Amino acid sequence: MESRTKKMIPSEGINGFEDRLSDLPDNLIVHILSFMPTLYAVKTMLLRRFGNLWTLVPTLTFDLWEYDQVIWPNEDDATNDEVFSSFARFIRNVVMLHKRRTIDSFHLSIKAFDVEFKDPKLIDDIQLWLRFAIDREVKDLNIYFDGDDDLVLPHCIFMSQSLITLTLYGCMLEHQPHVHMGTLRELSLVNVQGSGLVFNQVILGCPSLQELNINIFNLFHVLNITSPSVSKLCLEIYHPCLSITLSFPNMKNLDICVSGISLSFMVDVIDVSSLQVVNIKGLPYLSLPLIEAFLRQIRNVEVVTMSVDAFERLCWDTKIEFPQTRWKRLVLRSLRYDNKHVQVILGLVKNSVKLEELIIYNHSSSDDQEYGSLKSSTTSTYVMPLLKKVTIHDCGRFLEAQLQLVEVVLQNAVLLEQLVIRGYNRLTAVDQLNFVKQISNFRRGSTNATVIFD
Repeated sequence: MESRTKKMIPSEGINGFEDRLSDLPDNLIVHILSFMPTLYAVKTMLLRRFGNLWTLVPTLTFDLWEYDQVIWPNEDDATNDEVFSSFARFIRNVVMLHKRRTIDSFHLSIKAFDVEFKDPKLIDDIQLWLRFAIDREVKDLNIYFDGDDDLVLPHCIFMSQSLITLTLYGCMLEHQPHVHMGTLRELSLVNVQGSGLVFNQVILGCPSLQELNINIFNLFHVLNITSPSVSKLCLEIYHPCLSITLSFPNMKNLDICVSGISLSFMVDVIDVSSLQVVNIKGLPYLSLPLIEAFLRQIRNVEVVTMSVDAFERLCWDTKIEFPQTRWKRLVLRSLRYDNKHVQVILGLVKNSVKLEELIIYNHSSSDDQEYGSLKSSTTSTYVMPLLKKVTIHDCGRFLEAQLQLVEVVLQNAVLLEQLVIRGYNRLTAVDQLNFVKQISNFRRGSTNATVIFD
């Protein structure tokens, strides 16, 4: 019986290879082009099948550094101003020829490129390109400058009713007659110039804002940040003498990093009553009273993660007083285990009576096993009433300290279900045997506790 299956005849491509790309429908090709930098998408017009399909892409990406690398791969071929002039002509042509009524994303970067904006027309061009993006009802707008005071953002950005995410890097923020970005859900302000009042004006003008990222390099003596809608705040500070007041009644997540010489740094909290998760990325230069005050402010959250810098700072002062907390999950990242580090860990756990899970990472760069001498510690002076799971990552370094920590946990965690020790296989066979033997001899406060070596 003759087969009814129709045999597909592939399109003939270069050197006899099958050209499946040319068989794709236009909308699919446009979708593929949308993942390419605009410079490369435009180059596809040289291919007959693609033609002017690039003019329909929903994403436009213009990166001056990338443009320079492609057009002038040799550094001495052109001056910075010549490169930027060519870059500007390219964007003008793209903006003029682009046909799609709306765009999803517009990315403009002239960061890390020493350009002198002597020609006012170039500044006008930049503002024109940004107005073009707003007129096309852009949803995702990313602007990367180098902090040039002459590059003032057009007011239409702050009145957009289409923006979902907005990233401003190195831009100049001036006072706006009115700010209302009704649909904006994520705002990132990185190394942005302007006063604290303008910062707060922009933030308050976003009634639907959910995620706020602020990265401060320049000087703000006082910065008051308020938003009734933000649920996640990422705050990174790289300048001294900064006082910040936070008022976020619906905030659930806080990422905070304090770097630089910030001895006078202080965070005053008016309302973070809904805060549940805190990620402390760094507290390297804060004084002991400020650290204790900050820990008191986050004592009612559920999950706390401390980076290496933050945890190591806690270990500098042996007299630190840990507040009573309601933390349920604690993640600590350390460079080593010694008596001081173990005591800080136990101090945090002791004062976290609601703690259910403890996770510890060892980020030491050394592969040598260290036993070290530890001061004796009392292992039965307090109870860990709700602790159910403990995970110690990267076993094989500082074994004596780890043994002390394991002993305290096993004896005092009365509801412990699982203690996981990862990196156990890095030990020699003899050390593995001794390590397991010592742990098996520890008294256990929970009859259900299982120790897992991984």
